Amino acid sequence: MKKLTQTAIATALIATPALAEDAAPPPYLMTEANTVTIALTWTADSLEGLLPEGMEAVEDRSGGINIYDADEGFGLSPYSAAYAYVNVAGHDSDAGIPARFILGGWYGPDPKVADAMNTHFAAGVSTGDSSQSEEGEEWTGTGGDDTGAITLVVKPGDDCIASAATLNYVNARDDSLMQIPFEGDFCPAEPVSVDISGPDGSALAQLEVDAMLGGGRLRNGAFAFTK
Repeated sequence: MKKLTQTAIATALIATPALAEDAAPPPYLMTEANTVTIALTWTADSLEGLLPEGMEAVEDRSGGINIYDADEGFGLSPYSAAYAYVNVAGHDSDAGIPARFILGGWYGPDPKVADAMNTHFAAGVSTGDSSQSEEGEEWTGTGGDDTGAITLVVKPGDDCIASAATLNYVNARDDSLMQIPFEGDFCPAEPVSVDISGPDGSALAQLEVDAMLGGGRLRNGAFAFTK
């Protein structure tokens, strides 16, 4: 037992400096996470040409936007993200949640976060940062860089429930999955608005929202990223 403990301490001391400079391969862990999200449907025309060959959006073209940050964790902390996704056929989670494909977005604040998402998960995202703020009854999440941004606004309710599930994200490069088990306090919210902009020719410049389906906040969350 003493030898095992000494080995664990030595491993931790060796690993920590490397993580400060370079993004280690997954798994990653994000804690103290706060997320604001809107579920929506995309117009058919705006999805044209955005999915890899052989991948199909679900029939109702549903998807969403997530904006979140996590101050603590392992491997990629601090971590922030603002991205758009569409639900795709096949690869549903064990609970029947449709798999997702990332259409575009920003990850950061350190460039190693976007690099890790692109290297290990073929996410096709750029380096950027995100933030959240409250004004009156409205909660706003925004993220991006000097080429564009995603901003969404919701009106959270007071009733929050403990929530947990696993989300599957499909890798465009090899059809593998990024699996994200998460838990936290989910607070349903009324969706108010979505605004998306991106550089000319990008997926984010092409996307158009058909309808907003619902919104919410996840507070005090924890996520694991696995492959």
